[in-house]
Amino acid sequence: MSTDPAPQRATRPPGVVLIAVVLVLEAIALLALSVGFLLSIFGRDPISVGGSVFMTVLLLLVAAGLVAMARKLVAGFRWPRSPSLVVQLFLVILAFPFFTAGNPLIGLLLIAPAAAVILTLFSKPVIDFTTRAAGPGRTL
Repeated sequence: MSTDPAPQRATRPPGVVLIAVVLVLEAIALLALSVGFLLSIFGRDPISVGGSVFMTVLLLLVAAGLVAMARKLVAGFRWPRSPSLVVQLFLVILAFPFFTAGNPLIGLLLIAPAAAVILTLFSKPVIDFTTRAAGPGRTL
């Protein structure tokens, strides 16, 4: 008996693939940010070594979580939908200060993929793909 029963389905809706790609791209962006924080430790005038190490570890953990969510969503699991929605809502919240601070391009880069993921998460094909029964009475 497998502890991680992946649902069997030949065709994935394009929305699931879109969400997974956006989550992986967000993970790559967090990886780049973590490298920046790590390099700031060895810079000419490090502000806070402890804070930089903490942010590096935190960003790496969140990036790993995003990749795990993308993998399980593509496999058809239901649980990644909620944390994916929460992450995208945080990105929408973080985008608004960039609009008011005069950096609308950065705000747009944050809000556009987040909006696409939020809308796609609630589409019928994505919901149907992630809430089907995997056995007698079991829903993944």
